[in-house]
Amino acid sequence: SDQAMEEEDLQRLYAWLDEIPLSRPKKNITRDFSDGVMVAEVMHFFLPKGIELHNYTPANSSKQKINNWTTLNRKAFTKVDLSVPENVIKGIVDMKPGVVEVVLNNLRLKIEDYLLRQDHGEQEHSYMASPQSHVGHGSRAAIFHPPAAHAPTHAPLHPGNPVHRSPPRKDGQRAHSEPTRDNLAQALMAKDQTLMDYQETVEILQAKVRKLEQLVMLKDRRLDELTRKLKANGLKI
Repeated sequence: SDQAMEEEDLQRLYAWLDEIPLSRPKKNITRDFSDGVMVAEVMHFFLPKGIELHNYTPANSSKQKINNWTTLNRKAFTKVDLSVPENVIKGIVDMKPGVVEVVLNNLRLKIEDYLLRQDHGEQEHSYMASPQSHVGHGSRAAIFHPPAAHAPTHAPLHPGNPVHRSPPRKDGQRAHSEPTRDNLAQALMAKDQTLMDYQETVEILQAKVRKLEQLVMLKDRRLDELTRKLKANGLKI
């Protein structure tokens, strides 16, 4: 059962790597990842701002391969709380079968943990920011609403007296109609602003839904792995 579990882990690792665009075709994972360059590309795929690919040179010599892996340890792996011991690096550079797969699988788990933490942190930040942004929208809308609400109550008061005078009735009517157009324009501006606010809120919520869906997929995958490990150790669930 241990061998089957290992095979399943390997298949999951290979499927994960297949989703990542790499500069070279994967023909022999032990050889292809031995110089660390494609490992850097994997890191760059998930952390594009934190990984500089120019630091890693394709190599055949053991010395340059070790340099690449040392740089990975120092500049890349620390971002996801991973460290590869020197003796393991030597095994990868010497292309010992099965060594790089273990490291890549550990890297996969660390990256998934990192993405989950990032997602959780962004959710907390966005939920904290949302009420403030909504208050901001409300205050912008309030700038337009009071004139629309208050002006009609005041507007009739001004033409009220001139109406009883014989001349000039047209001037009094014009004074009454012009504020009405202004009020209408302000009301339309307020409605436009409200629609923009609603649209922005919908877009924010849609982005949160997409992130939550990704989070659920990652957690389901981790739960499946833990379930398999428990079964492999003879524990009932």
